[in-house]
Amino acid sequence: MARRCIILLFVCALVPLGAFAQITYSTGAVRDYIPNGCNGPDLPATLPEASLFRAWYNFAGYTNISQWANTDVWGSDFRDGAGNDLDPGGGSGLPQVYLFAGHGTCQNPPNASSPDFIVTCSSTGTPNSTNIGSSTRWGNDNLRFAFIDASCPMDLVSIVNQWGPVFQGLHVATGHSGTSTQDALDSPVRGDQLAARTAQLPIPLSWLIPSQSVGGAWMSVGTQDVQSGCCAVVVAAGATEADAITRRENERVYSGWSNPVPNWIAWRWLCRG
Repeated sequence: MARRCIILLFVCALVPLGAFAQITYSTGAVRDYIPNGCNGPDLPATLPEASLFRAWYNFAGYTNISQWANTDVWGSDFRDGAGNDLDPGGGSGLPQVYLFAGHGTCQNPPNASSPDFIVTCSSTGTPNSTNIGSSTRWGNDNLRFAFIDASCPMDLVSIVNQWGPVFQGLHVATGHSGTSTQDALDSPVRGDQLAARTAQLPIPLSWLIPSQSVGGAWMSVGTQDVQSGCCAVVVAAGATEADAITRRENERVYSGWSNPVPNWIAWRWLCRG
């Protein structure tokens, strides 16, 4: 009888308890660029990456509200203003957590005024290229955590100019800094591992994959499958420098912290040698 009870308890521990059901998330992944008339190359790993991300978050009990792919991911999903971002069909501002897997744009090399981009490929919601610094405003909606797995959407040299305006209630964002020869490679690993490390999985998986802060998780996985010289970057906002640093180092997806007053941004990076 005792052995049977232990087995039952073990099985029950594997069942998600729905503790985080109130936290919403979405994914947007673009694989097909060339077939749809956009500049390539195609990115065959993006759809599996988004699927793996969803698998971990669903298992942990989060609520998935959209999972757009290919031409259903629009440039307007990432732009603020009338008709953009909060489109009822699924802008990036609808959930609290959003993963984008697709193309960005790299300069060789970037400078302090170089823009950062998210690049989609659809005939709807054009243009497909979104200048993050001038057009993206996150946190004046529902979004709290923006995970961008693309080419060079967060260049260190221009991060204050390009990312300072983006934080309008957004808590933490992740991305890469690099060039076309120091780039993030097409791979499902980063999104997969980022989700596993930020979701707070139920016991006993949490013993194998302990939960980390968003910043800590990205520093652990963001340099996987990237070229030498590419850097994983995390940015957070706060009312003071100390507040921004605390959020960058310690905030988790499920922390439940209030929206930051974006007086400061603090960033951290780790580069592949």
